[in-house]
Amino acid sequence: MGLAQPAPATAPPASNEPVATEIKVTGKREPTVGSRIREPLRDIPATVHVLTHRDLEERGAANVVGALSWVAGLQPQLEYGGFTTMTIRGFKEFVSLVDGVRDARFQVIGSAPTGNLAGIDRIEVLKGPASALYGYGGVGGVVNFVHKQPSRRFGYDGSLAVGGPTLMRRATAGVTGPLGEHLAFRADAGIVDDDDFRRARSSSANFAGALQWSPFARHRFVLRARHQKLHFSTDTGLPTERGSVPAEIPLDRRFNTPWDYLDGSFYDAVLEYSHNPTDRIKWTTSVAISHNPYEYKSAEALSIGPNQTVRRNWVALGHEWNQLSARVEGQWRGDLVVPHRALVGYEFSYLFSHHPRFINNSADIELAPYLDELAPVPYRDGLDPQGDYATEKIGRRTQHQVTHGVFVHDTMQLVDGVKLSASGRLDRWGYDTETVTFSAGARPASETSAHRSALAATFRAGVVLQPKDWLTFYGVAGTSFSPVRVVSADGRALDPERGRQYELGARADAFGRRLHVDVAAYNLRKTDVVVTRRQGLYEQAGSQTSRGFEVSATWDPVDRCSLRLGYAYTLARYDSYASSEGNYAGKNPPNVPDHSLTAWGSYRFPWGLGAGAGVRIVGSQWANVENTVPMPAYALASAAGYYTFGQVELALHLDNVFNARQYFVSSIYGTQLTPGVPRTVLVSLRFKS
Repeated sequence: MGLAQPAPATAPPASNEPVATEIKVTGKREPTVGSRIREPLRDIPATVHVLTHRDLEERGAANVVGALSWVAGLQPQLEYGGFTTMTIRGFKEFVSLVDGVRDARFQVIGSAPTGNLAGIDRIEVLKGPASALYGYGGVGGVVNFVHKQPSRRFGYDGSLAVGGPTLMRRATAGVTGPLGEHLAFRADAGIVDDDDFRRARSSSANFAGALQWSPFARHRFVLRARHQKLHFSTDTGLPTERGSVPAEIPLDRRFNTPWDYLDGSFYDAVLEYSHNPTDRIKWTTSVAISHNPYEYKSAEALSIGPNQTVRRNWVALGHEWNQLSARVEGQWRGDLVVPHRALVGYEFSYLFSHHPRFINNSADIELAPYLDELAPVPYRDGLDPQGDYATEKIGRRTQHQVTHGVFVHDTMQLVDGVKLSASGRLDRWGYDTETVTFSAGARPASETSAHRSALAATFRAGVVLQPKDWLTFYGVAGTSFSPVRVVSADGRALDPERGRQYELGARADAFGRRLHVDVAAYNLRKTDVVVTRRQGLYEQAGSQTSRGFEVSATWDPVDRCSLRLGYAYTLARYDSYASSEGNYAGKNPPNVPDHSLTAWGSYRFPWGLGAGAGVRIVGSQWANVENTVPMPAYALASAAGYYTFGQVELALHLDNVFNARQYFVSSIYGTQLTPGVPRTVLVSLRFKS
């Protein structure tokens, strides 16, 4: 039995292969995040999870954190009330893709503001190092957000939702259809305006559009564009003292001022051309641009003051990201001694960014890293004596980053039931930065510059054994690299941080493929970790290991009934990490729970009624690298009810059904903890053609 051949370019996607995902993909194109090409997931020696649009609807997820919380072993967080970040398999380093195009912001500063999920068709998660496929970064894994595609068939969908305990307002709308004989379009819009129980507001307006032009049977052009407008009132949590939040501070007390904000916008566009000269060959070329400015001003550093008061120091920052990327790749499927599915490609990326430096007008001191103190406030609610505080730009840092990458991938069937998967990549990375300090009158008074570069080769190689149609075993080894932008104490450019993972896994189907089970065990280690020796001075003296076990299951015992389960055991530790603050060897990295579990089940009656219920369990974790501030384990139950009549569905979502209160979902250096939300209720009305 040979490797499957592609359908003609005009044929609809189809696959009879079992789908090895935590959330089964039904009637959809096979996810490509695991190998960059379309192939059955049972042939990929890696752990891949997929959340479909229907899964997001069933659980009432409207943002990235809410959606990815349902993937075991992945810990998403909202930091400072507006910046999205996450840990995967114990590492806070991941590659974020949108329709396969890298969002480089996450590799430079580790987090970024993100909007709502309007127009998202599915979210694909690849766990483990993936530099051989996607370049630098990503020792923990890859997250790919895939938008809905234009269709030649007219259709529409939309939703309206409102909820609490305070006020949540959400709306989405989408439409697709033909615009002539060879042209199709897709347009999606979404608005989210939420006020949480701590009176922290998050709002986003999102528009995504796409045009697909197929002038000839084997040629296709796709133009996608997106715009987001974001606003967050910021939330820097509750201060800790001796490892915990004082009991006298109410969980709904927010210490940010009325003038704190995170405001930004995002624009991007992608033009892609694909050509299938034969049924076995496909060429794809794409060019993408993006522009993302945002500004942030917030009472960020909190500490306990005298007489049950909280001290506050503020931070102001700004970023303007501009990215240009291009890709050329070719795919080939055929026989050369043995059957192959092969890919070869080249990627170029240029990131140009501005980062202003601010000063407090009232104090005339530079950000390093915190500015002047604000007026302290009492533990409990009261009039905030702090008025608005002005900022002034005293300098600017400019960054230029250029990356060239050449990559190859091949899946070969050596003999019946034995496949070899191999990927390799060579990246050339360059980085230049200039820092300007302004004198009076906003004229440059001084300038400094620095240059960094790296050349790195990475690989992934795995064997897939399929003794039966319903059974798969695999073993894989893969590497990653992360370039370093700082220098050592003696002025040397530091080597890239390196990652290496070994993984063994198995997949099985039973009961006529109604039950699917995935099991994986891995050992992931990062070396040459950069640590701080003292302020502004660095060295490579660290290493971190993560060992784990993961299991996921999908069971559809009868029609209209669906059960999903995911469990991850993550043992993450610093092997060596001696910085100026102390020696953390043997400590746990922050925000990495040892255990996490997600479960969801739903049933739809033939007459339109339906119900769903689930649970998310997050094990205990540490808020800081010293492991002195614990974040206790917690369990949250969710429930949903649905009633479908014709093309309309009325849904009721309950999160945190039993109203758990004393739990924390994110931290800032262990000095501040952000409490999780109490019980929430969301009522939604959805419609589709």
